[in-house]
Amino acid sequence: NRAFAFMAVGRMVERLDGDERSLFWKTYLDLEIFNRPRYEAAAAVWGLDAAPGFFTKLKAWAVSSVPKVFLGLLLKIVYSETLKYMEWLRELSLEGPADARAFLDYMLAQEEMQIEMMRMALSGRDSEILRFADDFFLKYNGSMLRPGEPMPRMCA
Repeated sequence: NRAFAFMAVGRMVERLDGDERSLFWKTYLDLEIFNRPRYEAAAAVWGLDAAPGFFTKLKAWAVSSVPKVFLGLLLKIVYSETLKYMEWLRELSLEGPADARAFLDYMLAQEEMQIEMMRMALSGRDSEILRFADDFFLKYNGSMLRPGEPMPRMCA
């Protein structure tokens, strides 16, 4: 999911360069860049291959190719699907290893951040997105949150 988001959102940012809607997508890309080392570390610990496959790449290209006139609809669909995904993640986090609690909590927090950013964008509150994202980045700055490592005190 993270590889898909990184590729799709990255391409969306390129397509929307200079467009008023680019703030949301650029901030979303900043989050994916911020997430990357955390998720790669977790994948390595758990022996998962984080490299995107052909179908992930194709799906990312297709989603990020939606005509600009349909971006509002795309965001509504992504928002709705992300809410469902979040419920699945909550259940998954309860079953996750106890020594990975800090990472699993981060996983949920960053997903909640995405949801709130989407709410802001959908309700025309784009000017609030940067400050909201900055607060999140400041909270987790310097924290890799690898499974098995305690959460740094500055992030607790």
